[in-house]
Amino acid sequence: MAPQVTNWEELTLLSEEFDTATGKFLYTMFAIVDDDVVYFGQLNIPKLEISFQQLTSALSPIPDEDIFPEWPPSEVTLTQAPEVLPANVYIKRPSLALYDVFKEHNVLHLLPQGLVEEAQTMQVLSQHPHVNIIRYHGCRLRRGRITGLVLDRHPNDLTEYLKHGIGTIDKEPFMEALESAIHHLHSLDLAHNDLNPRNILVNEAGMPVLIDFGSSHEIGKKLTTSRGTKGWIDEDMKDYTTSEKRHDTSALVKIRVWLDKPTFEN
Repeated sequence: MAPQVTNWEELTLLSEEFDTATGKFLYTMFAIVDDDVVYFGQLNIPKLEISFQQLTSALSPIPDEDIFPEWPPSEVTLTQAPEVLPANVYIKRPSLALYDVFKEHNVLHLLPQGLVEEAQTMQVLSQHPHVNIIRYHGCRLRRGRITGLVLDRHPNDLTEYLKHGIGTIDKEPFMEALESAIHHLHSLDLAHNDLNPRNILVNEAGMPVLIDFGSSHEIGKKLTTSRGTKGWIDEDMKDYTTSEKRHDTSALVKIRVWLDKPTFEN
């Protein structure tokens, strides 16, 4: 039975979908996670008109095999997060915003595949830590499957930090630290491939913490389930197919310029 939704903050996902050609409203999709079980639903109603009772009634569990990868065989080394999680952590799960699209196109296998790939990247980074790269505590294991990646929590990404006036950024040391994180990544023969302000958290000292390694692969390898973000790459998305250092160096230039006059999407 789906958990009873009593406030919006309980939802892991809440998104209205629109026709890209006409702008016409299509549906609202939403999800909630309860004891590492994901419940997903859709309603053909704008979110402001949906009641909590309607939300709860529309939720149904997503089968584990659709989104959570099995724990890999012994030849693949991954760290298991502690059963009792440390304080102030964030559990990164497969992208539920893509669930309906991937299901429609019969490519749901990409969701668990993407989580395993990111876990493998985080495993490498945990063995070669950097102060400006998110700290990784391991994979959360439930029912023989990886249900999320356990990471340190920081309250704001760079966009939210500046948009809401939470603090100011000292640009030169901030960029120096971010560039150091990227150079460290490159020294491990990895590229990030999706560097943008949403993938940079701001710590208590006002310095960057690089996150979201779903697009990170060995340099020269093909990109798979996740790629760059429109507006932060220098080529068409259809041509953005391999992991390259230049993707990151180009994005660093864009971020440096953006910091002088940040703009925010509605």
